[in-house]
Order: sequence, then C-alpha cells, then structure tokens
Amino acid sequence: MPYFHISSGPRGCYMPDNAAVIYVKTRRELRAAIAYEAECYREAGFVGANARAVSAVATAAWRERSLTLPYALPLAPPHARRNYCHGVFVSRATRDDYRDYVRES
Repeated sequence: MPYFHISSGPRGCYMPDNAAVIYVKTRRELRAAIAYEAECYREAGFVGANARAVSAVATAAWRERSLTLPYALPLAPPHARRNYCHGVFVSRATRDDYRDYVRES
C-alpha cells in the first residue's frame, strides 16, 4: 500500500510551505496529487512542472521501494525564470507516518 510525503516550497534546507502524507491506490492518483500541487504554483506565475515532468516524477516515486530522499519537480518564480529555486517534493512514507499525519490534522 503506497504512502507518500508530498511537500512544496523552496528547495534546499528550508521548511516546506506545505506538506502532507497521502495514501493512494494507483499511480494515476499520485500523479493527480502532484499535478494539483504544481498547478497551485503555475497559477501564481511559476514556470516548470509540465504534464510530462509530473508524470516522470510520479512514475519514479511509484517505482521506488525504499524510503529515500525525495524526488523534486523544479519550479522557477516569475521574476527569475532560470532560477528553479522552488519545487514539489515526493518521497515514500510509511503507514505509521500516514496515521500520525491523519491524527494531527
């Protein structure tokens, strides 16, 4: 049963702007969750995270079996189109992570 951490915000050692632990049954559901996070940034004028990139990150995260560093979907702010300093991050989570997240929210 796949559980995933999804967060978004500045790349690097900063706290994410928003984070969640989700449970999905299919890769399509994971892709939709990543696409939703990316769409929020694109509506704000950010560049990047097209449909092909979202699919690639969803596929890579879905196939990953170990709890590793997150996959990043880079995004650039509208005033610096070549500076991909924000991102949507996806990594595997455990059932305990999911239960803790649901309990806290």
